[in-house]
Amino acid sequence: MLNILIALISLAVLIKSTDIFIDQSTALAKKIKVSGFFIGFTLVALGTSLPDLTISTYSAATGNPGIAISTFLGAVIIKTSLLLGILALFSKYKLDEIDVRRNIPINTVIYIGIFLLLWLFNFQMHWYLGIATICMLVIAIFLANKNNHKIRINHDTKFSIIFLLLSFLLVIISGKFTVDYITIFADEFGIAQTTIGYFVLAMGTTTPELITSLTAIKKGNINISLGNMLGACLIDILFVSGITSFFATLDFNPFKEELLFLIFATFVTFLFAILGKKHYISKREGLGLILVYILFILIQTL
Repeated sequence: MLNILIALISLAVLIKSTDIFIDQSTALAKKIKVSGFFIGFTLVALGTSLPDLTISTYSAATGNPGIAISTFLGAVIIKTSLLLGILALFSKYKLDEIDVRRNIPINTVIYIGIFLLLWLFNFQMHWYLGIATICMLVIAIFLANKNNHKIRINHDTKFSIIFLLLSFLLVIISGKFTVDYITIFADEFGIAQTTIGYFVLAMGTTTPELITSLTAIKKGNINISLGNMLGACLIDILFVSGITSFFATLDFNPFKEELLFLIFATFVTFLFAILGKKHYISKREGLGLILVYILFILIQTL
């Protein structure tokens, strides 16, 4: 049990140090007058995916690709179903028109495109496919910049180069400890690496986003954009997988069903969006999205 305790503490440190890194990166970006879009969609979204990136790249580099793939794939499935479902239960969650017309369809098309691309290469993601997925992300960012609402961030954190470097160093170290000890724990108890990735690491790395969103709702700030959440999903599935493939070839053959489930979950979200009155995601539909995630758990269990 000591191994899982160290792993969970390391994961908590990873999440907190990532939060500090995002704050300092945003402060630096504002200091040098970087555009609001870059800060909102790109920098912050990349920052929230930093734990997934750290865990996945280190897992692949140390010969644990199952943890790598299940972590970033599990995080995307959680954001698409469970996270949005919980938010809908606690608020009148209204989707923007651009979410329904552009964001959700674009994500769905990209997920289908990745599946077909992997199918062409026998579900092996080599480094050159990683470059292709990163290029897909650049195109998605271009479309988001052209068509999307932009995040406005009220940020008054004072920039400190020491905090920036220390937080980044902590991200690297805590990510290493998390993977090392979670792997030892899984081996000791005969737990599949994918189970650890889906239900411990992926859940852990998405918890801060859930807490932040619920806190915003409690304060009356129900302007959380699904488009921004979908942007974070694209960074996970395109950027994190692409960078991870530079360290080791990723075998997606055991994850075909999960990729198809992600497409299904995104389609359900789109269906609820167009059926909802004035694009509202009701509590009933939020419960439906939570049930989609429960279905995912049942599939993994069986």
